[in-house]
Amino acid sequence: MSSRVAKTVRVYWLKPSDVPSDQRYPDGIANVMREAQRYSKQELGKTFTLNNPVVEVVNGDQPRSWYENTPNGGDRYWWAVTNMQNELARKFGLNGPDSRWLNVGEISAEGEGAGGGAGPGWVVLSVGHAFGLPDSTSTDGTPMSASFYDYPNTHFNQSQKNQILNGPYGTPPVRTAGLWIICAVSGTLPS
Repeated sequence: MSSRVAKTVRVYWLKPSDVPSDQRYPDGIANVMREAQRYSKQELGKTFTLNNPVVEVVNGDQPRSWYENTPNGGDRYWWAVTNMQNELARKFGLNGPDSRWLNVGEISAEGEGAGGGAGPGWVVLSVGHAFGLPDSTSTDGTPMSASFYDYPNTHFNQSQKNQILNGPYGTPPVRTAGLWIICAVSGTLPS
């Protein structure tokens, strides 16, 4: 049974046409999203709501190499992600921002120089961005800095918590969700 409730976090795994289906990917992505949900509850006293199923598997229109090598924007690092985002927007009528959901897109493709991940630290950093937080200017112990590599031993500071809770996305389930959390996943399965 599929349930896509508005004002929630909607998660997609775009599987390029030449990537074999492997249930470990959506299961792993779902586990990472549940961990990010738990962490948000621990840090903020509130958390976001995930859909059921947590991850929607989307069959891509193109092979992996197309997402990685088709120019889309100036920085090659982002081509796979931007190509994924555009395809998901087209297939599902998504907007940026989209008032119905906060959209999380994952793709099994990485462009040259990409080194993104889909572990909990990366996702918590991305969730912080989606809720309006900028990168920290230094490694300051928060997940908005390089300290996210130390997850789960990293914590939002009070200013960041206030910004999330008092900002436009601060009443989970997501009140006016619309930003994309975007990651590229390849060779290794998410934990």
